[in-house]
Amino acid sequence: MQPPRLQWACLALGVSLVGCGEMQADVGDSNEAVVTENGLTTINGLSTSNGLSTSNGLSTSNGLSTSNGLSTSNGLSTSNGLASSAGLMTTATGRTQIKYLVRCALSAGSSITKKDQYGTSYTFQGLLGMAPQWETGACDSTCQEDVSACLLAHINTAGAHIPLWLVSNNKAVGWGLDPDFPNQEASFFGNVFITNAHGVGTNTIAAFYCTGAKYNVNAPKGRIGSAQTSPPYVNAFGSTYASCSPCTPADGADAVDGSKACNGWNEVVTVWRQNTTSTTSTTSTPSGGSGHGFRWR
Repeated sequence: MQPPRLQWACLALGVSLVGCGEMQADVGDSNEAVVTENGLTTINGLSTSNGLSTSNGLSTSNGLSTSNGLSTSNGLSTSNGLASSAGLMTTATGRTQIKYLVRCALSAGSSITKKDQYGTSYTFQGLLGMAPQWETGACDSTCQEDVSACLLAHINTAGAHIPLWLVSNNKAVGWGLDPDFPNQEASFFGNVFITNAHGVGTNTIAAFYCTGAKYNVNAPKGRIGSAQTSPPYVNAFGSTYASCSPCTPADGADAVDGSKACNGWNEVVTVWRQNTTSTTSTTSTPSGGSGHGFRWR
């Protein structure tokens, strides 16, 4: 299997983060996401159209690490974990990648601050908290796979911003459904930080998905079920729309929510979509999901 072209450009949560423009103070913006006890509503838009270069982003030889100033052996807040003036920190596109690594990994209320090669400081805010240990310590294989699944789940090859409902076995996200998001799109899993994870092949980055029962219901542009341009992931079970039926469902009453393991991967994020999606909406409001609700600002 050839390595997928994981070219990532803009992950924008809401119109206040349009495109790949630089933000000197990369702070959380209002109306970006709603976290609940049993799931997470968020806006996707991780575009693959103008990807990171191999010198400061994702290399198909080394993954999202090593030569780009990012290390999984040390905490993101340390100089050895994320270089201040090398690799990802030196370009707007690279800093966008850092922004969403931090949002996937760290919890709301946590942040890291780094300087670029010109001495300009950027603060990157946490949100989902799927791997909070990476703030000060190493990101092990579980951490890498959690963050990878989170990033893959947000990809939109058209760069369009649409609301999504995420569930996961990761306790920071959890299980539970929202009636406003009735269409199970897909489950995502893999490890984009290294090559040959789980023995997928030398120089191959593991980036996988499989489809839910309603992947093709009003599929938004750039998402699975619609026409995608050079998607960075492949279906783990063969054909483009092979289902997640071979996966292990969540336990008990949560079994219908999503998959807790797929094809040997135990860190999985399952995405649910709305029946009708507006790609121009500037808000993501609590709808019928269980949980107390938390608004990211």
